Amino acid sequence: MAPDARSLFRLGISLWFLAALAAIWELLALQPPDSPLHLGVLVGPIAQLRTFAFAQGCVLALCALWGGGGRAMSVALALGAVLHVAALGYAASRGLLAVQILDPRGDARAVLYVRGLAHTLSLVGLGIAFVRSLRQSS
Repeated sequence: MAPDARSLFRLGISLWFLAALAAIWELLALQPPDSPLHLGVLVGPIAQLRTFAFAQGCVLALCALWGGGGRAMSVALALGAVLHVAALGYAASRGLLAVQILDPRGDARAVLYVRGLAHTLSLVGLGIAFVRSLRQSS
């Protein structure tokens, strides 16, 4: 396995671990308000973080095992995943859904823009992988 692929695989495993931690966080946030385990935060943003971290971890692990994307794909996917997880982690800690374009809170708009940039980087990385797979098959 190439060094770039190993790094992608490690990042994928790390995202799975983060998804497990977010699942515990979500479980504590779902407790009733009179419970001593209740955290008093919105559950939706935490669920977004858990779901995205698990799904992106799967994508990164599969791309690493495939190993045909090269350095540009690895950098784009890794940077997109880290930016997106950081934005979702911030949003979950602040109770922001980070999907509203006309949100009056300034930090909500900034998180939305970071998420958009992260999605763009991920799509670029997957596009590079797609083009390389087409070139290899012909």
